[in-house]
Amino acid sequence: MRTILVTGGAKRIGKSITEQLGCENNRILIHYNNSDQDAKKLQNDLIDKQIETFIYKADLSKVSDINNMLEQISKDVGTDLDTIINCASIFEDDSARNIEVENFSRHMNTNLLAPILLSKYLFKTHRKDRDNNIINIIDQRVMRLNPSYFSYSISKFGLWGVTQMTAQEYSPSIRVNAIAPGPILANHDQSDEVFETEANNTPLQKQPNIKDISNAINFLLNTESVTGQIIAIDSGQHLSWKTPDFIEN
Repeated sequence: MRTILVTGGAKRIGKSITEQLGCENNRILIHYNNSDQDAKKLQNDLIDKQIETFIYKADLSKVSDINNMLEQISKDVGTDLDTIINCASIFEDDSARNIEVENFSRHMNTNLLAPILLSKYLFKTHRKDRDNNIINIIDQRVMRLNPSYFSYSISKFGLWGVTQMTAQEYSPSIRVNAIAPGPILANHDQSDEVFETEANNTPLQKQPNIKDISNAINFLLNTESVTGQIIAIDSGQHLSWKTPDFIEN
């Protein structure tokens, strides 16, 4: 049995990860920020299935909230925490032309600094008799940069760099890997039609299955020779090459 912290674990991709890992006889720690009702309902659903579950409310853009959450985790599970899935993030559109310091800082603090601090905590508290893991949920766009969602993209590109450097720094105690989702769920500012077009324009011409994220996590957790890697769950979106200048014969 693993003790797993999933940040942003009450909704969307985080919820799917939480549910699947919980059903595999793991102890689950669910972090959330504004999704109180979703987190409590998910916790109750897991408890009904005899899955030991804790929930933690924290604004990951605030170091004080992170520290308070980690203090409570220490009280609840001691040094049993062995896996962190850094899934929580904010995703807001901006560009290099209209960047605002406050928005940029919120992206950096939530999407980049928080995973770094949580990873540091695991390194300080991990038990040597465990297979310890950090898995960062990034984005396929780090392999195919474009200027949209500027602050978000920089934060995720930075997290991919952090993944590789902490895989070096924390070896052999902790394995650190990343997963890069593609068009799995529509963005908050995307219509169903636009999202469907995006998914169908991937090389595999289909929407990736949300459960494939958890399948990839299970592969990483069960393959103890893998560290510093990234797996794209995006129907090949990061390989897209049919740009407007391409003329098909």
